[in-house]
Amino acid sequence: MKTTDANSQKTVIFVAGGTSGHIHPALAIAGEIRDRHPEIRIIFCGLKGNIEEEMVPAAGYEFVPISARGIPTKYSPWFYRWIKDNIQGTFTARRLIKEVKPVLVVGTGGYVSGPVIMAAAQCKIPFVLHEQNVYPGRANRFFAKRAAKVFVSNEDSKKNFSEQATVTVTGNPVQPVFYNLDKAEGRHAIGIAQDRFLVVVTGGSLGAQRLNKAISDLRDNSGWHSLVDRHPELILMLSTGKEQESSPEIYEGISNVQVTSYLYNMAQWMAASDLVISRSGAMTCAELAALAKPSILIPYPQAMDDHQTKNAQSLAAIGGSIVVKDENFTSDYIVEKISYFIDKPEKLQSMSRALAATDKLPAAQLIYQKIAPYLAVKDNGDNEQSK
Repeated sequence: MKTTDANSQKTVIFVAGGTSGHIHPALAIAGEIRDRHPEIRIIFCGLKGNIEEEMVPAAGYEFVPISARGIPTKYSPWFYRWIKDNIQGTFTARRLIKEVKPVLVVGTGGYVSGPVIMAAAQCKIPFVLHEQNVYPGRANRFFAKRAAKVFVSNEDSKKNFSEQATVTVTGNPVQPVFYNLDKAEGRHAIGIAQDRFLVVVTGGSLGAQRLNKAISDLRDNSGWHSLVDRHPELILMLSTGKEQESSPEIYEGISNVQVTSYLYNMAQWMAASDLVISRSGAMTCAELAALAKPSILIPYPQAMDDHQTKNAQSLAAIGGSIVVKDENFTSDYIVEKISYFIDKPEKLQSMSRALAATDKLPAAQLIYQKIAPYLAVKDNGDNEQSK
């Protein structure tokens, strides 16, 4: 484990993991700190072998693996493994905290947060939490009352936390690249010609079986073959997700379709696209809004408290998205909608304008303002705003 003189350098520990929806907001907040105060050391904790182990170092941060396991939904032999892994993770986090003496710990969700936040509480280190969804995850619910602050995406989230928790609505922090990239820059970055019609399909970092199946079914869909014959400029990029990877041959022979397990430069692909087809996780919706990118959203029907439907409806109400039920998302539906949007580019333009006209809360900046006192820094009066 890399070490420095803890007395000479302030340190902030972030913990996030499981899905990119937990990791991206942590990276956005960390980026805000790094841009303003590059002298502050930032360390990320997460699961070894999980997606955060790749994403965090790629963003230029230190990564420390922590053992953790999600709570079993019912009693089973895994219960003892859950106890063992989380106790081990808590001890690892305590050693790290005693070594680097962080001024603050920031948790943005995922069960790996549990051991690290527990260690922070035991060591009397202040910690803050961010919840992306309307219905909070177990770790955030459990620790909310002991947190210095809890940041949430919208007003509906507040009612799902104890009245004893200090809850502030900030929105979901997205990385600055989502605000700063335009379509031409995105295409230049990924090498897509300006005259192509690009559709990006993603089920998130873990993937979505329904979306992947609908794309694989295009192989035998005569409507798709007819569509690409009429519009050879069409490109469909599918990100299958890490947990939904399957034999690549099921996508072979599908004209104008490209497939990868995960798009690490997702911001560039989304910016470059004409249309995004996706699940409606909280962070995906925040990123679509930041980019003012038209979308077709398919809420995951098993999501807790049906929060993905609520996320999708918020963009649809603005006029920036079309929402379709999971069972209705088929290869025929894909052909119908892509054909419609290719023939009616003005519809995509109006959807984009509707999103661009909305106020975009700089959530990462708001959160920075709230945590600045814990960093013992003053930044253009931010401390006054954090009271």
